[in-house]
Amino acid sequence: MLLIAHIADLLDLLLTDETIEALPSEVVLGPIPALQEDSTEEDYEADKTNSASLYRVSDVTGCMTLSLLCDKAPFDQTLLDRSDCFILDNGSNGKIFIWKGSGANMEEKRAALKVADEFIQRMKYSRKTQVEILPQGRESILFKQFFRSWS
Repeated sequence: MLLIAHIADLLDLLLTDETIEALPSEVVLGPIPALQEDSTEEDYEADKTNSASLYRVSDVTGCMTLSLLCDKAPFDQTLLDRSDCFILDNGSNGKIFIWKGSGANMEEKRAALKVADEFIQRMKYSRKTQVEILPQGRESILFKQFFRSWS
């Protein structure tokens, strides 16, 4: 034990900030790993799993409808109308978001979850697809990432 303590003391004396800075980075951090080459197939797969579409849930016509607003992110935040509810579909990545505008009527707010559930079934997404409900003003960072900018 005494020998180990002396070795540790010697290392403390030898390894000052100046001696550590003088060492090549490979000695301090280890070897630099080789990066894999990109492929267009991998890029396509990454884009596909991060794809998203934005749908409006509204009863403005007298019956509840789901209409596609935009089929490719990033979206413009102005598409989110406070008087309606919206479904942001990222189901290929296991997640659906329901955004409830503060001015949406109670029927739309109640129907949004049912519409999202039917949507998941229609798109043949996994039964384990997560649904995140977001009232206007309480948006998550994950939701905001699908928009060009957020204010």
